[in-house]
Amino acid sequence: MLSGRTALPAAAPPRRVRLGAPLAALVATGLAAGAAVLATWVLAAVLAVEQVAFAWAWGRALRASPGTIPLVAAGAVLADVVLLVSDRHAYGSVAGVIGAAVAVVVLYQLGLRRALTLRAPVAASVGAGAPVGAAPGRAGRPDTAAPSAPAARVSAELATALSGIILVALFTGYLALRAGQGAHHPADLLVIAGLLGAGSAVVAARLFGWAGLAAVPADMLGVAVAVAAGAILGALGPDDLTLNAALATAASGAAVAALVDLVLVRAHEAGSPADEVDAPAGRPAAVLLAAILPLACAAPLVYLVGRHLPG
Repeated sequence: MLSGRTALPAAAPPRRVRLGAPLAALVATGLAAGAAVLATWVLAAVLAVEQVAFAWAWGRALRASPGTIPLVAAGAVLADVVLLVSDRHAYGSVAGVIGAAVAVVVLYQLGLRRALTLRAPVAASVGAGAPVGAAPGRAGRPDTAAPSAPAARVSAELATALSGIILVALFTGYLALRAGQGAHHPADLLVIAGLLGAGSAVVAARLFGWAGLAAVPADMLGVAVAVAAGAILGALGPDDLTLNAALATAASGAAVAALVDLVLVRAHEAGSPADEVDAPAGRPAAVLLAAILPLACAAPLVYLVGRHLPG
């Protein structure tokens, strides 16, 4: 206004999500639910693909080194295989795989730290010729932060790898429920109800957010939609799946998935690392995280509720 020009109107804030996130969540949920109908090994194959996709997205979002992503993906596939070949197909059978994966990751990070430490003197010698007027704290000063960079990098890598291993292992809860014994209701329908609840909550919440609704009301409405979907599945009564069992399983998956989705939305609004990586890989990584992470986090509660529901 002081320059005599008319002030331009402020740009409207971007919508909460793009349509890619609910579409990816719909595809991930539909593939897993359809595989649960067919056979246990089909569900294992679909979950393995989604776990590998999540490992890639998690590593890209948190800027992990190229070696961290295969380690997380291999741990996920190995956990599925161990669960399938175990006698009782118990969820706890993957604990040994998690422990072994943690040990491998720690060894890998120690090697990565050594490699980064060996590179640090080279970088310091290059920066030692900085101009006299260089900013304080840069290379060439004895109190420079360069020597601590390898330690900080390894700490971030270790946190990324360990959290990725835990999250992909959570996903096996659906497989444990489908292959396990002792549930009082059809295992395949319990898995479908849990996936339906978690997936419906995410898809509905993302669509409500895309339409302009705030994050918290959108996720609350997503849970309501998911519970309604579970009620419809239970009302149909396929293979002796009761209405209460379908409602409880769907609601458990929806509650966890909606909470995780809310955290992801808040992180996106605050500017997550996934939004800062290069566009070709950053956007698919964010979409995959939005679609798969809520499903993975909902798996333990779905397994617990479905496994111990009374007949």
